[in-house]
Amino acid sequence: MAKILLTLFALALILGQTNAVIQCGTDVIPKVTSCGGFILGDDAKPSQACCVGLQDLAKIAAASQPDRKDICLCFKAAMQGSKVNYTKAKQLPDLCHFTPFMPMVPNPDCSK
Repeated sequence: MAKILLTLFALALILGQTNAVIQCGTDVIPKVTSCGGFILGDDAKPSQACCVGLQDLAKIAAASQPDRKDICLCFKAAMQGSKVNYTKAKQLPDLCHFTPFMPMVPNPDCSK
C-alpha cells in the first residue's frame, strides 16, 4: 500500500504540476494521501485526515475555476494506472461532508 501511495505521489509530481498557484505535489497530494486506505484498500471509511484534506480542497476549488481545474488534473494524473475503487471514491463527498469539485470517474473532464 505504501508503495502505491509513493508511486502516486511521484507520478503526480512529474505529471501533475502546473505553473498555476495550485501545485499538485505540494498542495494537493499531501492533503489526500491519507485517503488511500479507503479508495485503494480495505478501510471501511475514510480517515479524519482524508476528510479534512478533501474539505480544504473543496473550498479552494469552489473559490477558483483555475484552481479547480488544476486540482482535477492532479487527481486525474494520480489516478491513472492505480486501482482506485471508484464506487468508494464516489462516496467521499457524502462521507466527508463536502461539495464535490470533480467527477470521481477514471477519466474526468477537467475543463468544466
